[in-house]
Amino acid sequence: MLTLLMLGDSLVEWGDWSRHLPEVAVINRGIAGEMTEELSVRLMDEIEACPNPDAVLIQSGTNNLLFGYMLFPTMLITMLQRLRLCYPGIPLIVNSLMPMPIVAPQDLEEVNRELARAAAATENCHFLDTVRPFQEHCLPITHPGFLNDQVHLSTRGYQVWAATIKGLLKQLFPDTLPG
Repeated sequence: MLTLLMLGDSLVEWGDWSRHLPEVAVINRGIAGEMTEELSVRLMDEIEACPNPDAVLIQSGTNNLLFGYMLFPTMLITMLQRLRLCYPGIPLIVNSLMPMPIVAPQDLEEVNRELARAAAATENCHFLDTVRPFQEHCLPITHPGFLNDQVHLSTRGYQVWAATIKGLLKQLFPDTLPG
């Protein structure tokens, strides 16, 4: 079974990954309320605790963006460099920030552009765009992707996110995941 180390905030922590990605062994290392700089501080401990994942996904910056701290993608670059040194050859995945209704669309676009650039500058690193899938599969009234706080994901939001993750993992590991 494919092992995916997921690093991030409450969106990672509160995911029922065994339900949404049953064919993947997810090591859930999300911490609610965490800012990107806090993830950076604990990164080496996480690497030591999980020495052999097949892939690493980082979803971080939600809380930074909510507090107006737009420079966190720069911090992510150094984190990706450390991950690449410690996990040579395995795919790294930078998850875009979700299209939270509470965030100005232009701020979200700017941050996601920077996250995509950080991923592109790192060998074997992939940017996972979740904005388009949310726009296509989450409808505000009938299939909302977010809870009433407009930040945390609904069951539908987790389903869409998990399907997006699985789609990329199928591309990266075509012989490992079932069709």
